[in-house]
Amino acid sequence: MDLESKSKLRWSETAGLVAVIVSLLLLAWEIRENTQIATAQANLELNAMANEVLISEGQNPQLAALLVRAEDDRDSLSRAEYRQFQTHVYTMINALDAAHGFFVQGVLDEEDFSGWREYSCHYIAGKSVNEVWESFKPTFGEEFVTFVADSCGL
Repeated sequence: MDLESKSKLRWSETAGLVAVIVSLLLLAWEIRENTQIATAQANLELNAMANEVLISEGQNPQLAALLVRAEDDRDSLSRAEYRQFQTHVYTMINALDAAHGFFVQGVLDEEDFSGWREYSCHYIAGKSVNEVWESFKPTFGEEFVTFVADSCGL
């Protein structure tokens, strides 16, 4: 092979190598962007789930009164009212479980999850909510149950 052919070959190899490096850098950038989008989407979904439960309390005076009665004296509730209370509480605990799952999967970082951790412990520790938690604990994953036990002492 003559010198000119070798020189052309090196230039084409160099250009190919540069193209591969640029492609890898673009791929890394896209992965980073997708991760940020997934994190933002997870936060939106979690907040929407929790807000839906909380808004239902704020906009429904009968539900708000039921929740107050349940916290003060659960035994004063009729079976139908207690069922409504259980469903409401279970829905919120389910949102907390979802937040924990996103944290475990790495979608939420420690900073994003810290508020969810604090709220989880505060919410589940409530007397009547804790009764529902104890009843439905087997329906949640072992990892979430362990998280509640370890983080909240429950």
